[in-house]
Amino acid sequence: MNQEAHTEAFREGKRAGLAIGALAGSAVAFISLLGVEKAILAITLAILAIRGTAPRSRARRMASVALGIAVVYVLTFAVAMALFHEKLYELIRLLQQMG
Repeated sequence: MNQEAHTEAFREGKRAGLAIGALAGSAVAFISLLGVEKAILAITLAILAIRGTAPRSRARRMASVALGIAVVYVLTFAVAMALFHEKLYELIRLLQQMG
């Protein structure tokens, strides 16, 4: 195996790892609804994984799925915050009174 093929295999493995990380992060953010920061991290990892990959590679497909899941979560979070921001402020006020 020549040096160029070895380097390209290393880069493809790195992209696949980023795609897997993005997919796991987006799934955790969406399923457990623990925070938008995980979805933003998944979006960042997915974009890094997509950069420079072949159009039909496995890493690109996984990263695209992760990107879709994370974007749906961020949009859902934004809509929920827009619709229920008054109730959120009320909850924060009540929690401050309790503490």
